Amino acid sequence: MTGATGMALAAPATPRLCGTLRCQAGITLFELLIAVVLLGMVSTMIYSVLNVGINFSVKGGEHLNRLARERNLLGLLQRQVNEASYDLRSGKVDISGEEGLLRIVTRQPLLHRTAGVVLAVYRVNPDEQALYYLEKKDYFNVEYGEKFLPDFSEMRKMYAGDRPVALAYDSGKGSVTVGLGEEEFVFFPKCLPPGVTPSFSVAEDE
Repeated sequence: MTGATGMALAAPATPRLCGTLRCQAGITLFELLIAVVLLGMVSTMIYSVLNVGINFSVKGGEHLNRLARERNLLGLLQRQVNEASYDLRSGKVDISGEEGLLRIVTRQPLLHRTAGVVLAVYRVNPDEQALYYLEKKDYFNVEYGEKFLPDFSEMRKMYAGDRPVALAYDSGKGSVTVGLGEEEFVFFPKCLPPGVTPSFSVAEDE
């Protein structure tokens, strides 16, 4: 009796052992697939946000660089036009040019800083939407008169941007007009011919 009872009491241990083994079993393949899909979705969302931020930063940097190039160009032109030389023999400012071309004898050199007075020549290349620059120390050379037209190969590319650049000189008003896209900037030399009064309003000029 005692042996039989002992055997009967030991029998229920088998179901509890099986339950414990089932609880210790790992995750299923289906659960693993769901986890991988969720991880992929989260990674894609993070990449999209980072990509938008990087693109925005790059575009902002390019915009700032373009503004800096344009500001430097306009500042240089304004200084050179302001300090244009006045020819007492001819009775006019030493500025000449036509559409897309500008020649200035100025006391504001860019390349030859110690030269004092130089001839600065700007020429627009419409095919490249670029502005080229040339500077001559011997500004008094008769070959560099109002008909002087240097080749692009002799000049330095000064500006190239998204907005096309344009140049014009009005000898009657003594004004130099610089166009950048739809915007226009008008500069006047300090030494205007007698009787010429500068007008700084584009609307009034029209």
